[in-house]
Amino acid sequence: MDKNERKILHRELETYEDMGVTLYLNGRSTTPKRIEKAYKMAEEGGYMRDYIQDEDGKLQAVSFDLVKG
Repeated sequence: MDKNERKILHRELETYEDMGVTLYLNGRSTTPKRIEKAYKMAEEGGYMRDYIQDEDGKLQAVSFDLVKG
């Protein structure tokens, strides 16, 4: 992940956080900084996102799970 991609991810994660959306990394509640670090360190795979909505369709959480390739 290059510097520009990291900036884009950082802004996206901060936006979710500002909206009150809970962030998860491998099943555990986390911070944008930890997700960024995990993306930076992932050498043998990537992260799959799962967007979790409430019963009204409002985004409630985003889960990032490591997928090994």
